[in-house]
Amino acid sequence: GLTRDLVGRQNSCRVHLRCTSNGMRGNPLACEILKLMGIINVVAKAHGNRNHFNVVRATFKALMTHESLEDISMKRGIRLVNLQKASRLGLN
Repeated sequence: GLTRDLVGRQNSCRVHLRCTSNGMRGNPLACEILKLMGIINVVAKAHGNRNHFNVVRATFKALMTHESLEDISMKRGIRLVNLQKASRLGLN
């Protein structure tokens, strides 16, 4: 799943990927891409020019900015166990 909300831009199209716990919603093209990648709990909203090519490119650009919990913990200098506890409690 996603660790935080992501945003990708392509020309005048912006795709917002938000973490959620109630399944897939939003732009059908972005949802199909995320479903094929194994991400199931996300809201994918597309704003601006919703040309198919722009939505696909913006979705992949948003996914390229994603950082795993391991990457975040190494960058912050925190142990992964503490970071997972904080994410479960909604503190980070």
